[in-house]
Amino acid sequence: MIPGWLHYLYATHMISCNSLSVRADSTGELILKDISATFQQGKLNAIVGPSGCGKTTLMRALLGLVKTEGEVRLGAKEKSTDGQGVAGRIGLVPQFSVSHPKLMVEEALGYAFDLTVCERSEKAQRLESVLTLIGLAEHRDKLVGSLSGGQLRRLGLGLELMSDPDCLICDEVTSGLDPLSEDQILSLLLSVKS
Repeated sequence: MIPGWLHYLYATHMISCNSLSVRADSTGELILKDISATFQQGKLNAIVGPSGCGKTTLMRALLGLVKTEGEVRLGAKEKSTDGQGVAGRIGLVPQFSVSHPKLMVEEALGYAFDLTVCERSEKAQRLESVLTLIGLAEHRDKLVGSLSGGQLRRLGLGLELMSDPDCLICDEVTSGLDPLSEDQILSLLLSVKS
């Protein structure tokens, strides 16, 4: 069984950080110091550690959601010293679903597409592709609120896949799931192609 404190990062492009530091907003105290890491392209990478060690803060720094010192690179050349240069190109799958329970699965995915993609002609094809990939094609007309825990996690992945991100960060996406559902989520992550 995969421990719940595991964070996953799937990169279709290499992502790395060099001397990445984060300070607490309120006190200015250093909460991450000089983190350097490379997450390999086309691989399922893991960030492992006990609660409170900074895994989520590191993920938020890679996403450009917190002010950072140091640099973040997406791909071999593109770099950002504040995380903003890669914002929007990295998807975040949270631990729990962010989709409204009164929406149908297909509606939720469609709205995610509308919010993130400019080229509307791709919508129908992307929707079918993602529904099939996450294994929810037969549940497209179900209300989000009626889905099981594992189905909600797959929907969460699907919401981010609708924008075709260069990198996908999953925040404890298998936490609290039974072993079979964990295996299904990991298989799904491993099947994601660029």
